Amino acid sequence: MSLAHFEEGWQFLGDTARKVVRQLERKGASAVEAFFSASRTTEVTIRNSQVLTENAIEDMGVGFRVATVDNRVGFACTNIVGNEKALIETGEKAFSIAKLSPSTPHFALPANEKSPYVDGLFDKEAANVAVTEFVDVAYRLIHSVEDIDRRIKAKDGRVSCSYSKKGIVNSFGVDKEADETYVFAYVLGTGMQNGEVTPSCYDFELKRNFKLNPEDVGAKVGEMVVAQFNPKPIESFEGTVVFEPEAVSYQICDALIHALKGENVVARNSPWVGKIGSAVTSEKLTIVDDGVLEKGFGSRNFDDEGHPSQKTVLISNGKLESFLHHAATANKLKMKNTGNASRFNASFEMAKQIIGNGYKAKPEVYPSNLTIRAGKKDQSQLVSKIKKGLLVGSMAGFVQAGSGLISAQLVRAHYVENGQVKYPVKGGMVTGIAFDWLNQISDLANDSKQFQNSVVPSICVENVKVIGSR
Repeated sequence: MSLAHFEEGWQFLGDTARKVVRQLERKGASAVEAFFSASRTTEVTIRNSQVLTENAIEDMGVGFRVATVDNRVGFACTNIVGNEKALIETGEKAFSIAKLSPSTPHFALPANEKSPYVDGLFDKEAANVAVTEFVDVAYRLIHSVEDIDRRIKAKDGRVSCSYSKKGIVNSFGVDKEADETYVFAYVLGTGMQNGEVTPSCYDFELKRNFKLNPEDVGAKVGEMVVAQFNPKPIESFEGTVVFEPEAVSYQICDALIHALKGENVVARNSPWVGKIGSAVTSEKLTIVDDGVLEKGFGSRNFDDEGHPSQKTVLISNGKLESFLHHAATANKLKMKNTGNASRFNASFEMAKQIIGNGYKAKPEVYPSNLTIRAGKKDQSQLVSKIKKGLLVGSMAGFVQAGSGLISAQLVRAHYVENGQVKYPVKGGMVTGIAFDWLNQISDLANDSKQFQNSVVPSICVENVKVIGSR
């Protein structure tokens, strides 16, 4: 589909979605929402030092949420966007489903409020970049990884750009549209020495424009691989661990998000239910959700229900200040809507990871840019204070929802003794309760990195249990 046809299809979709909302209101629906989205994703992939495939993925559709007068809610969606009859039938299907559904007493949609303008979320150049430029960036990633050391190979990678559009119309005056661009460059490398393959090491850039730095990304990966040569097993001990941003962004942030989501507070699955105003972490920790961060990868002018984005203080010097909410959880708990309705999906498909499920999903509560306030010291200064411990770059394993239990395999880690990084670790695990770790934070570094929905630095945690491999 040409860009002109893409824009024409979008205009028709928006006009028809608005028409369907009004028709359903006239038929007796008490609340109607149309969420319509479209995306054009171009990407190239890297496999075994070669640029193999070029893909163009397009998607466009609309999802309707319809509520009856007694708050029975139905949802239906379609990607048949050029046919007015199909769109009308989808809206009516959502209404029919609502009539057969159980009541949702706290269901709510937001009223219309003016949204802020967040700078840097759309880049016209990125929306129109030629595929040859993707290929060029991919080869630069490969060369910058492999030029570090002849033992290293670029095994996997991707360069992609998504031009996405979203629109929201509801019965309470919300009628908003936004254009956004998402650019992603990633490369993974491994090395071989004496017949032994290193753990996979990777790095990436997440941007809203196409001003990428593949040489920096690739060189970092190459240096990480070199640092994994000659690993040694370690014995079990309890000590100080500095978790680098990648490790923080995964298991530790997952535990935080679960505790902060309004849906889990409603279900009483959050360990922090009833603790607003109480200390829940180390006083070293301050966390905000910043939906208006300039050029932030998770930033937006409004959330996926049309509520204005904002900056929300969640934890201030260890004290719990707020949870994350969309319209329904805020309504249920009689709290302020924080603008965190999201159709984000933690899928293993890269396009879905970046742009979410869009019209195919009902919104859930999710952070925009969950930001841990950085410290003032370099990571090396944190490491220099370790008597016995680890520097952990990445881990494998999931956090147990609710309890916060983490039992994670060390993928990329180094043993540290008397402030000196000694050698890469072969095997081993770290285990503990994430919420205990949050109370055992002794310092934070100044090396914040942007991830998909978080901005986090390295953190230093005391008294972590390390399970050795010998």
